[in-house]
Amino acid sequence: MDSPDLGVETSSPLPAAPPLAAVPLAEDDPTGRIDELLEACLAQFLPLAPVADPGRLRDHLPADAPQYAAFLMAEMVKLDMAALAERGVEPRLDDYLDAAPDLLPRDRTPFDLVIEEFQLRRELGHDPKRTEYAERFPQHADLLERFSCNAETVAAAGKPAAPAELAPGDRIDDFAVVQQLGRGAFAQVYLARQLSMQRLVALKVSAGKGDEPQALAQFDHPNIVRVYDQRAMDDGATHLLYMQYLPGGTLADVVKRVRWNGPSLRSGRMLLEAVDDNLLSASQQRPEDSSLREWLAEANWPVTVAWLGVQLAHALDEAHRRGVLHRDVKPANVLLSPEGVPKLADFNVSFAGAAGRAGAAATLGGSIGYMAPEHLAAIGGQPGATPEGVRERADLYSLAVLLWELWQGRRPFATQGQADCWTTALRQQADARGEPLVEPERTRAGGVEDPSERVLEGTLRRTLDADPDQRPATGAELAGRLQLALHPEAAELFDPPSDSWRAWLFSLPAILLIALATLTPNIAAGLFNYFYNEREIIGLHPEMKRDFVWLSTCVNATFFPLGGAIAAWVGVAVARAVRRAKRREGARPDDLRRLFLLPYRGAWIGGALWAAASLIFPIVLSVLHPAFPTTEAAHFCLSLLVCGAVAAVYPYFLLVTLVTAVYYPRVVRQSMTDPEFDARGEALRRDGERFLAAAAVIPLVTILLLVGHGSDSMADLIVYTVLTTLLGLFASFHAYRYVLGVWARIRPVLSQRRKAGAPDVWDSIG
Repeated sequence: MDSPDLGVETSSPLPAAPPLAAVPLAEDDPTGRIDELLEACLAQFLPLAPVADPGRLRDHLPADAPQYAAFLMAEMVKLDMAALAERGVEPRLDDYLDAAPDLLPRDRTPFDLVIEEFQLRRELGHDPKRTEYAERFPQHADLLERFSCNAETVAAAGKPAAPAELAPGDRIDDFAVVQQLGRGAFAQVYLARQLSMQRLVALKVSAGKGDEPQALAQFDHPNIVRVYDQRAMDDGATHLLYMQYLPGGTLADVVKRVRWNGPSLRSGRMLLEAVDDNLLSASQQRPEDSSLREWLAEANWPVTVAWLGVQLAHALDEAHRRGVLHRDVKPANVLLSPEGVPKLADFNVSFAGAAGRAGAAATLGGSIGYMAPEHLAAIGGQPGATPEGVRERADLYSLAVLLWELWQGRRPFATQGQADCWTTALRQQADARGEPLVEPERTRAGGVEDPSERVLEGTLRRTLDADPDQRPATGAELAGRLQLALHPEAAELFDPPSDSWRAWLFSLPAILLIALATLTPNIAAGLFNYFYNEREIIGLHPEMKRDFVWLSTCVNATFFPLGGAIAAWVGVAVARAVRRAKRREGARPDDLRRLFLLPYRGAWIGGALWAAASLIFPIVLSVLHPAFPTTEAAHFCLSLLVCGAVAAVYPYFLLVTLVTAVYYPRVVRQSMTDPEFDARGEALRRDGERFLAAAAVIPLVTILLLVGHGSDSMADLIVYTVLTTLLGLFASFHAYRYVLGVWARIRPVLSQRRKAGAPDVWDSIG
């Protein structure tokens, strides 16, 4: 009989179950450690089931944990009844109730025990009636009524017989057993040598066959355990699955060390110590000259947890994109390589051997200590909750529980009371999901908050939201958010402090900022152009002054509002994207495309209008004043073009700074993914150099223009203009450097080919 899956591992390469006395209990988390206690209890009882005398089940209860006696007794009853059914004997729950009335009183018999007998009798070909059970257990009459309406949906898979254990040296098919790695109710896992390939593999020997091999064989991901193949023996009664052997143990081993050590003693070195102990037990050598291990040895614990989470989130993202849900993410299902790289195993896609979980639990699987609220609701049969509603975000929720436990040494929920049966434990876990998370122990070096830990906690809290829509939508998004903990300097861009200038600018209307960034350099250039031409050209032709003033008024009154209107129109799409970001909605591909087109459009707005003005002024003045010299008209045109260059270059730098430092990180924050990130970075560098070159040319052209056509009276204007344009060049250069600096800070988080900073999933594999 399968366990109630509070975290019990029955099929992955685990160390043998610990003795009952060695299982630690957490008084402040009564259901948090019961999974380990249950695993040890069932593993010891399994070889003896079924027993001739139901009263002997009491002998296998741990003496030092009486508060769990009722729960463990109920689960052993399930296992024993399943063992009887495997032999063709019809199990009778009454025999067990009569043998232990103090632990299993008839008027408080757990509903899942009642349904267990019902299912086993159906599988043996009997036709149990709901009315019979309503008479025997009247306290469950209402539940039985609902259950009978959905009886066809309850898994009725036959319970596979536990395969016979193999000893070191035994041969089975193409494999020679080296040692046992783990044992569960319906499977054993061995370290074995595949004789034909002369390689060590993890060999899982079980009864029956599910979808796990087909689901896992399609993966070729550095953070998913590689399944080589499968074989059937004994006319299909015995199933062999052989996969990549990972001698570094599991994250469950690391979690135990976290519990033993206080926050100040936890570090990446602790992860390596757990791996090395498992390597020693498996007679495997520790890797030498590993840059990854060197990095882990120096990493603090929040960074290490985030690094592990990044890779596991990428693994889930790969599985989800291929249509495979894990549904059993927990520390025991994460194996470790000799370098400490985590690899996800045991995708719960088989759905076989799920007895002991009434209703939807039989098809959903999982470990309730790590389940999302919607997963618990589906198993509990709550109205409106269906197995189809347990989707990708439930896996991400389970990963967040795992990472919190890895970070803190305990899960983020405080359950109340002792669980006397699986149904009670399920209800307790569901209730706990609606309560505030347990306040974590934080690391404070010298009284200063660790920025990586702050980012890690914020990411986990969001992923543990009871509302699936508020969690990260994909594994890639979660990986991106966890990546911020490895690079807290980038986190300030995505989540700036509320009193920072970035947060202040983001709070302002986007259209207003875009219009100001576009028009301000144009206004400055317009003022300079007006006074320059009035003194340098119109001053030599007083008869033209009235027409010049009239024409300037008409052009400025038309072009500046027109430019502002165009800037506002261009900014509408960006403003929509910003509003969506403020509502915590994800960015669309067009949002990002338009966002990065904004600096170029801002440059074109000013440049195009000034180019038009450079023709309008000399042509109109020449028509109105035929004596206006052509050289002066050309001079007039050139001055306008120089101002147009200013109006094109400086808005670009203002807008590109606004986009990269304020808008882009906040717009992309929801998804934390941008497939075009690297291409955008290259465009920013290339085009920034071009605009910077233009900004350098402007002072030179301005100086030539003033010196070539100026007079002694223009000396003060020449000095002022040269200083102003040089200041503009200086500001443009620093804006360019700042934009590249911002992009460099974001690169480790969003780049598709990132190599800088802390190791990521690709660097880890080397």
